[in-house]
Amino acid sequence: ADMPGGPSALDRLISRLGDVTNGMSPNGEETLLGRLAARLRQLERRIDDESAALLSRLTARDEELLRSARRLYHACSVVPCLLYYLRTSESPTKFPATISFTIRKGVPRWTHHALWLAGWACMGRVFQSAGSAATRRFAAAMFATGIWTTFIFRLGGGLLSDAAHLLGAAAYMVDHEVLLRLWAVAPPYRAAFRASLGVLLAAFWRGHLLER
Repeated sequence: ADMPGGPSALDRLISRLGDVTNGMSPNGEETLLGRLAARLRQLERRIDDESAALLSRLTARDEELLRSARRLYHACSVVPCLLYYLRTSESPTKFPATISFTIRKGVPRWTHHALWLAGWACMGRVFQSAGSAATRRFAAAMFATGIWTTFIFRLGGGLLSDAAHLLGAAAYMVDHEVLLRLWAVAPPYRAAFRASLGVLLAAFWRGHLLER
C-alpha cells in the first residue's frame, strides 16, 4: 500500500518511465536504451560530418552526375512498374504489388536492372571522386546489398531465397536512411520515405491477418 503523503504507485511508474526515456535507471545508471540512443546520436553526428565534407568537394560535373542519377532512379521506380501492369511479364497481374514483386521476371526485371545500374554508375562516380574512404565503403556495401536483393535473391525463388531477399531489402532500406542524410536531403522528404515504409509494413501486417 502507498504510504500517506508519499508518492503513489502511478507517480512511481511515471518516474520510472521518465528515467527509461532519459536513458537512466532508477539508481542513476545508464540503461541499455540510453546507451543505444547515445550511440545513434554519435552515428548521426558522424554521418553529418561526412555529409558536410562530401558536399564541400562536389564539382559542377559531380552535381550533373547526381541529377542524372536522380532521373534514372525515378525512372527505375516507375517504368518497370508500368511495364508490369502492361502485362509484359505475366497475365493476370497482381494489384497491389511491391516493387520486388513486379520486377521479379521478364521485361520489367531487365528494365529495372538497366536503370538501377545506370543510376549507380552515375552516383558511384561521385562517391569515387568526392567521397572519403568511409563513404566509398558505405556506397560499395549499399550497392552490394542491392545486387544481393534484386539480382541474386529476387522474390519468388523459393523459401530460402525469399528469406534472403527480405533480409537484403530490410538492409537496403536502412542504407537509404544513411544515404538520404549523406546527401542532405530535406527532412520532409526523409519523413515521407519513413512514412512509406510504415505504410508498407502496415500493408504486410494487414495481408498477414487476411491470409489467416
